[in-house]
Amino acid sequence: MMVKSEFSCAVYVQTQYGWVRGVRSSDAISFYGIPYAQQPRRWEHAIHPIPWGGVLNATKPRPMCIQPPCGRLDPPGMCQENMSENCHFVNVFVPLNARQGNRKTVMVFIHGGDFQSMSGGAPAFNGEHFVNKGDVILVTFNYRLGVLGFLVTEGVTGNYGITDQRLVLQWVHNNIERFGGDRRNVTLFGQGAGAVSVAIHMISQKSLGLFRNAILQSLPFSLRLKTVDQARLQGQNFTSKAGCSDLECLRKKSPWDILDAQGKTTLPFGTVLQRLRQWGPHVDGNDVSGDIQAGFRFGRVHDIPLLIGTTTADGADIVFKTYLEPLNSAAFRTILARLNPTHARLWYNLYTPRSNDDSRRELTQFITDFVYTCPTRSFASDMTRINTTWVYAFGRNMDFLNGSGNSPHCAISACHGSELAYLFQNIKDLGYNFTMPDMQLSDEILIYWTNFAKLNNPNGNLDTTDPGMFNWYQYTGRPPVIRAVLGIGHPQSSIQTDYRGTICNMFDNNNFRA
Repeated sequence: MMVKSEFSCAVYVQTQYGWVRGVRSSDAISFYGIPYAQQPRRWEHAIHPIPWGGVLNATKPRPMCIQPPCGRLDPPGMCQENMSENCHFVNVFVPLNARQGNRKTVMVFIHGGDFQSMSGGAPAFNGEHFVNKGDVILVTFNYRLGVLGFLVTEGVTGNYGITDQRLVLQWVHNNIERFGGDRRNVTLFGQGAGAVSVAIHMISQKSLGLFRNAILQSLPFSLRLKTVDQARLQGQNFTSKAGCSDLECLRKKSPWDILDAQGKTTLPFGTVLQRLRQWGPHVDGNDVSGDIQAGFRFGRVHDIPLLIGTTTADGADIVFKTYLEPLNSAAFRTILARLNPTHARLWYNLYTPRSNDDSRRELTQFITDFVYTCPTRSFASDMTRINTTWVYAFGRNMDFLNGSGNSPHCAISACHGSELAYLFQNIKDLGYNFTMPDMQLSDEILIYWTNFAKLNNPNGNLDTTDPGMFNWYQYTGRPPVIRAVLGIGHPQSSIQTDYRGTICNMFDNNNFRA
């Protein structure tokens, strides 16, 4: 039940666990920091919240989960000032025209950050503009990160961040109708680690029925989930770095001691690329039921429509955060050889640097193709056997970052997560110059995403008179093959056939793997 005050901007909703007070703006009604769980003991699975008396103040964001501090190379608006282990909160953004009798489509967003950083309550993910223009209800949330979310050691089973997410989906199922949402029409979408999370829920019977559509943005398919043995080995490494020998000792450590030990822990296994994901889910056969790649390839995945894609320079974050100085061609050869000595010569010939002095752009393109674009192409083809699938490639640079000193590599390329700035439309609020062409592209991507959520089809009732909007063809991987990819902002949007096809065919035919 939603009650609007006649004398203030306050809005009240009675949830399953008690009343909450949100705030109405000119764009939306927002509820921040609603508990979806009791604060669990460290390294225990969260459970549903205890009902509260009175009215919970949900008018301001609550702290993000414990994580390393943000740096200059991180995208704008992705962090909050305060952090805490008490961080199990959802944020709900509701259009002003929402009514309980006319239920709105619901979109639940899982943030990225390599399972180590970011927050659903970050300014970049404020949902007011999103729901105002998209006419949907948006839910964002926090989940446990890093070692606090994914440690495996004696008496600690891991995957707490994933079970946190599933608890959010259950909370949405049980409460969203009280905000005017339709619990039978929920789209789950995520970027980066958030996309990995969505894929995990797509192959999990425990998440079946909690959402009906999925959007996977820049899922690094080539980076496989850890095995139980690998996760335990990493846990032993962390425990040693923390100066502990048992769980009791670890639980007595301050969050800052935990972060310090986390930063000193390295993976004692895997390839160069696999070691980039220090913390994250592992396949336990229970909360993470299986390998994502096998699930998609062999059809062990929920039968739901899928929208999936990448950016044209998803690898830029990995490269420019790892190599702050120019990388000469000899170093490029060495990196490729460390990845796979058998294929290194062929890879170098495919991505021959234009300059001997700096090959970071070529390394970016290689990682983008190898980790993101080509595996996405392959798994999208697999998914077409199950349900309708649409594929995109986002190619607009974040030009508004020029001169800001923030994520400079994203100002010259469509880096990992660049589409989020356009999707959530908060760049002006963060103090950057968002031009009219930027806003036009922003509206286009939001229309496609919310059409897909509402109608199972990104085209919806498309206004074909808008020169920026195209009839986005379904992707098919079997005869007749139509590998239609919507190129979003390349620099103008267009329909492309078999994007990066020549390179990806070579990757597929030679069985290139990370």
